[in-house]
Amino acid sequence: MKISSKRLLCLLAASLLLPVQAATLIKADKLYTSGEQGVIETAYILIDEGKIQSVSDSEIQIPAGTEILTAKVVLPGLIDSHTLVGINGAYNVSADQDAFEQSDPTGAEYRVLDSFNPAEKLIEHVRKFGTTTIHVTPQPFAPIGGATALFKTHGDVADQMLLKNNAAMLFNLGEAPKSAFRSSGGPGTRMATAARIRGELYKAREWMEQDEDKRKPDLAMQALANVLSGEMQAIFTAHREDDIGTALRIAREFGLTPLINYGTEAYLIRDELKQAGATVIMAPTMQRPAGMEKWNTTLEAAAIMDNADIPFVFAGGYEGYVPKARVLLWETAVAIANGLDKQKAIEAATIVPARLWGIDKQVGSIETGKDADLVLFDGDPFEYTTHVKAVLINGEQVD
Repeated sequence: MKISSKRLLCLLAASLLLPVQAATLIKADKLYTSGEQGVIETAYILIDEGKIQSVSDSEIQIPAGTEILTAKVVLPGLIDSHTLVGINGAYNVSADQDAFEQSDPTGAEYRVLDSFNPAEKLIEHVRKFGTTTIHVTPQPFAPIGGATALFKTHGDVADQMLLKNNAAMLFNLGEAPKSAFRSSGGPGTRMATAARIRGELYKAREWMEQDEDKRKPDLAMQALANVLSGEMQAIFTAHREDDIGTALRIAREFGLTPLINYGTEAYLIRDELKQAGATVIMAPTMQRPAGMEKWNTTLEAAAIMDNADIPFVFAGGYEGYVPKARVLLWETAVAIANGLDKQKAIEAATIVPARLWGIDKQVGSIETGKDADLVLFDGDPFEYTTHVKAVLINGEQVD
């Protein structure tokens, strides 16, 4: 196909108007890679086209037009493993609260992606403190809450921000299901809550065993079938020791590898967690001991879990008041102040959750070829006098 000279000139002129993202070089006095290179003193990170091109401890040749940023310390973008940001909003009114469907206590067919609002202000709130990836869950109230999803904290369209859909199914035990559904015919006791979960899983197993051409389409059964087959992970919200025990029991009955959400008293049931191969999505370090379920909360929980060699990740959790989730950076800092090794803490907010959610080829560490999601600080990230200088997502400075 021939293009006229006039047409060609128009195309060239238009191309000149398109923004071109220049390469970026970051000079860090100290770099925590969360990868094989470990901690690097005086590091150089070259970023181009949204990806990390090189990580070095010596000066490198800088391409012409490269933007240069400096920082005292650089971390990989933080990953929040349990938050409602993006589906519960800053105004805290019914119009922007889309995390909890109260019409049905067994909502396996619900998907967080269909509630996610990229324009929600709280996304910017957590991002400015270094959180670049969020694992968004339904509100931890219904016995079966629905399917979770992982998003970057920058973008205009939910599907463009999406890293992984249907990452896990949220099951909830303890006080929340009792309080949410007792008056509407739902479970009013712990045993009834557990029975609802078991009942739906048994139904899904029977549905799976039917001939495919005879199955009736069923969104809930398909979602739970994905859990039973291992395609989707199973998260059990449980604070108390006995509720954690129930979660492990259900997981064992159905051949599931359990993820314990909150696990306020997980440190009291360490041997059982280890035997089950469970991972704990930690309650926020500064969680208030409000209500009987949380009376035994402790600032040393993460350090105790680490000493017991039980894998864990950090999370902002859920709060009923704005800003709905805690700041992951601060919760991690307080865990360090209460006995957790700093390197272990950084990994629990970066590479460990990336591996847990199966997104470690893209994010979680500062390594060649990965997405350029980084946080730049003007001092020790975990000192209260330190500031976040910049947040980069896919190589773009967004804060």
